[in-house]
Amino acid sequence: YIMFSDFLITWNNLSTLGSTSTIMFMLMFIFSCLESMISKRKIIVVIKSNNTEWMFNQPVMNHTMKESPITFIK
Repeated sequence: YIMFSDFLITWNNLSTLGSTSTIMFMLMFIFSCLESMISKRKIIVVIKSNNTEWMFNQPVMNHTMKESPITFIK
């Protein structure tokens, strides 16, 4: 156990507060991940990618596409 001088006690308290809040937020994140996996709610927003790698299921070779296929999904 190390005794801090009066000058360093503020930094020690700030460090303790930071580590405590980090642990608390990590536990909240883990809880929210577990809760979302257990509840199995329906997805409200589906993000559809119009990237060519996702369209063709493989990366395209360089300079093979004359234009990039842009599709707008409503």
